Amino acid sequence: MATITPSWPVQADHRFILKMVKLTLEGKVIPRPDEFNRVARVFLQAGGSWERLFHGSPDDVTLLKTVLKVAFKHGYLTKTQEWI
Repeated sequence: MATITPSWPVQADHRFILKMVKLTLEGKVIPRPDEFNRVARVFLQAGGSWERLFHGSPDDVTLLKTVLKVAFKHGYLTKTQEWI
């Protein structure tokens, strides 16, 4: 059994969001639980379903990616500092 650490989210939706952030935004975002809660809430309000997503629904995966990209673009996710 894996141990729970501050770097590994306890909630399944946060783990999936973290995985999608790492895949789509490639190190541009600092993961924060409060921001992941907002993304999860917007995903549900947009018609997404965690149950369908965990069963492999491509429509829900696409919707989550869209929600993440919009959240990043509008500043709802903490961006990492860019070095000059």
